[in-house]
Amino acid sequence: MGVVKNKMNLNRFVENAGIGEVVKIEKGAGGLPLVQIHNTFADCDIYSYGAHVARFVPRGGRDILWMSPYSRFEEGIPIRGGIPIIFPWFSEHRTRKDLQLHGFVRTCAWDMVAASQLPDGRTQVVFSIKDNERSREIWPFRFRLELEVTVGPALTLALTVWNRSESSFMCENGFHTYFSVNDVRQCQIVDFDGMDYIDRARGGVRMVQHGPVRFGTETIQAYMRVPVRCELHDTLSECRILVHQEGMGSVVLWNPGEAAAAKNEEIRDAWARFVCIESTNCLDRALTIPAGEAHRSTVTLSVAKE
Repeated sequence: MGVVKNKMNLNRFVENAGIGEVVKIEKGAGGLPLVQIHNTFADCDIYSYGAHVARFVPRGGRDILWMSPYSRFEEGIPIRGGIPIIFPWFSEHRTRKDLQLHGFVRTCAWDMVAASQLPDGRTQVVFSIKDNERSREIWPFRFRLELEVTVGPALTLALTVWNRSESSFMCENGFHTYFSVNDVRQCQIVDFDGMDYIDRARGGVRMVQHGPVRFGTETIQAYMRVPVRCELHDTLSECRILVHQEGMGSVVLWNPGEAAAAKNEEIRDAWARFVCIESTNCLDRALTIPAGEAHRSTVTLSVAKE
């Protein structure tokens, strides 16, 4: 869908924006260009390949994102961990099982189109991608995506989908966020008590959540009626991560468990070190965007202060 933009071009963009002291371009894993942000509030790493946030470390804290030690960092293969972008479909394509999971934009080169220091000291970078001849062979619509990444005491990602076609289209989108934990079996996610979900690990049966969500065996729970805010409690580290979302109609909670992870070359024995809270518009809550219009989805991640 496009070659990865080179480090020199990204560095020139940052220099022209006048923020070279805060935003640096380095060579990341696999030689992929890596945008590194270091400001008063936090450190953040973003690969232009997939517009993929790989690291977020609030000042004085730890990285709240998990990156697989087995990720291959090769063009054409999604990066495992961090925050992959889902678009234009969630999970498997509904009719073509030969296409990769969660759409194609996470294996594309995105353009950095803006970078700035905000008046309050936060840093914002913006990435964009649009359809091309190859994308239309897979998904026959004209579109443009824009991802704003704002780095401050919290990490905010805003994804805007523009329909550039002459007719409406249906799509799914989201943030497939991998959170780093000490042991997923000692974690729980609150704020879903009493909510219906689709249990995708058990054939898509409809269930009702009772109490906090806990992990141990394979968990793929897709909630179609979701709270604006939820909390991930990591008991061993006494850490609480807050997820606040807007313009998102669904949430998928995922951990493969030991048996499924053993079959996945990018996870293997590391399965207990992460849990995914995927803020999405998927399944029952897929989007229909009229021609010429747009939809904006936002997620903000932060560490709770006691």
